[in-house]
Amino acid sequence: MFDTDAALDKAVRLFWQRGYEATSMADLVAETGVAAASLYAAFDNKAGLFAAVIERYAATFSVHLYAPINDPALSTYDAVKGLLERAASSFSEPGTPAGCFMYSAAAAVSPASAAIECLLRDKRIAAEALLIERLQRGAAQGELAANSDPAVLGKFINTVMQGMSVQARDGATINELLSIAKMALDRWPAAI
Repeated sequence: MFDTDAALDKAVRLFWQRGYEATSMADLVAETGVAAASLYAAFDNKAGLFAAVIERYAATFSVHLYAPINDPALSTYDAVKGLLERAASSFSEPGTPAGCFMYSAAAAVSPASAAIECLLRDKRIAAEALLIERLQRGAAQGELAANSDPAVLGKFINTVMQGMSVQARDGATINELLSIAKMALDRWPAAI
């Protein structure tokens, strides 16, 4: 038997770096140190392993990234600021592949792997919904300008994060990513 979490952590990094299509089972065996037969027994196939990798990423990296959004002690502005600052930090963190796994992995999925794209899209939509829900609560509490649309604001913030992910993949530094986050926050629709 093998340590499933340790194997999934290694597989997360490999898929994050290379994408779904470019990562072979031989690559996964070499990276995880787990025999192919054991991986197949545990996950059925590469798609099953990738589905488990998505859940592992969501339970580790995503939980950390979205923690400010889930913190009721923070104002809505501070929660979004924390989210964008964590994105800048985690997308450029040494020792992990650049950018966000959920965005990066999606860019490298062919139409032949529609089920994989669907899994990734569902996770991204759920994360955006969490953000929009937080913005709606903030609007209801008077923390946003009366004419602001929490759904549009959530999509804007999400789009900024997607762009930050691509910028990080292209070599942007943490300071550059923090500057992007600050520029987005400068457009915050504060209540008057």
